[in-house]
Amino acid sequence: MRREARLQVLGLLLSLALPTVAAGATLEPSASPSDTYGESFTFIGDLEDSTFVLVQLQVTNIGPGSRTGICRATVLRPGQRAWTAQKKVGSREWGYDAATGTLRVGTCSARSAEGVTRVEAPLDGGRVVLEYAAPMAPRSPEGSEVEVGNARYRHEMMLAFSPLKAKVQPPKSAELEQVGGGYADHTRSTIAPAKLARRWVRFRALREGGERMVLLGREGQDGEFGPVYSWTEGGTPTQLESFTLSREGTKERSVWTVDVFGGDGAKVMVLRSTSLLQRSAPVEELGVLGGLIKPVVGAPVTYLHRAVLERAGKAPVTGLMEVSLEGDP
Repeated sequence: MRREARLQVLGLLLSLALPTVAAGATLEPSASPSDTYGESFTFIGDLEDSTFVLVQLQVTNIGPGSRTGICRATVLRPGQRAWTAQKKVGSREWGYDAATGTLRVGTCSARSAEGVTRVEAPLDGGRVVLEYAAPMAPRSPEGSEVEVGNARYRHEMMLAFSPLKAKVQPPKSAELEQVGGGYADHTRSTIAPAKLARRWVRFRALREGGERMVLLGREGQDGEFGPVYSWTEGGTPTQLESFTLSREGTKERSVWTVDVFGGDGAKVMVLRSTSLLQRSAPVEELGVLGGLIKPVVGAPVTYLHRAVLERAGKAPVTGLMEVSLEGDP
């Protein structure tokens, strides 16, 4: 398998297998000897001009080698070509400095201190800098831990709602400086990605000027749901029961509708996609080579959309929606 293809699979699979995480007191990974171990710190920005920015710092034993570090950045600017870059490093090229509270993966870093969280990702001639106006404050809503046999997955939210300053500079482009809303989370798992979930739904309304909230839903391979919850800024996480997912069209023309149900079985909200930002299908894109790794990692496909969330008696909320599937018929 080509080196570039392996990197693409590792980075994107971790983003699927390890949903965004809640704030924690530290950015120090707690590595495991398990072959299916993966840990991810994910940082997201939704900027005023509708630019989407993502930086992930990851540690994993999945794929060739162990204790591998990966730094990945994505910038999606309206009307511009998408830019995604990533760098894989060995165990000697990543680490956590307790004295400064800094996690480094190759040339990338994340630090939370003195009331600010700063993330920097210089990759392939481009650069992303995210500065959150808040320190990490981890929180794991009820049901955020999943067990499959002896393996375990845990999700924490690190920064749910934070003002954000961002500098993005894709290669051979002028630097763009914008403000917006930010989010960060942390996940750790020893469950093989193909066994962790059948599908995920995530919604994040992050920009100031409207209601800010997050929604997370997972359906397991056994058909059971959890975690499923919503969280509005200033409130506490609300536990939900389940969701249904439907679509019209296929692949890049997919239009999604998510119905979310509360504990009494009543529908409490509807989430509708409005425009596609990106479709990611790393194993599918490998063709024949993908068949070699599919038994271990599955065939994950992720759609990132602009979307609107609707609830009875309340104003609609606009934000970012991710739909992640195991396979995409």
